[in-house]
Amino acid sequence: MCIRDRYQYKQQKAELEKVKDQIFQKIKAEQESKMKEKEMLEDLRLELYLEEQALNDRRKDEDEVRKRERQKEEMRAAELESRRMKEERKRDEDRLEQSFREQMLKKFADDDKLEQMNAQKRRMKELEHKKEIERLWQEKLLIYRAEKELSLIHIRRCRRSTL
Repeated sequence: MCIRDRYQYKQQKAELEKVKDQIFQKIKAEQESKMKEKEMLEDLRLELYLEEQALNDRRKDEDEVRKRERQKEEMRAAELESRRMKEERKRDEDRLEQSFREQMLKKFADDDKLEQMNAQKRRMKELEHKKEIERLWQEKLLIYRAEKELSLIHIRRCRRSTL
């Protein structure tokens, strides 16, 4: 080979190396660009995931707040219903007691014909009758309350089963 051929060979080799280097730089730049794009997508995915998690957490918190408020309202309603039923039960008991006492006094008066007895004996009989009425009333009241309690238990069970 002559000098010229060697020179051309070196020049071609240098050009080839230059072209290879340019291709390498281009591929490297493309890979870096793809890598940056991939990292950016990963960052965006992570950011989206974190935002969705934060949103889900806020929703859960809001749901919990609404649930607690609903439970409080249900408890208030149950309290009011309980008071109303207690007052109604008391009124029923008072009416029942008054009616019972009147009926029993009339019955005992009829039985003993209190009008025909002398005053002292009549007062003694009336006192006996009042004591007996009180005893009977307490028995009747116990039965009434037990029946009401059973009724309330049944109502509560029915309500719970519908919830």
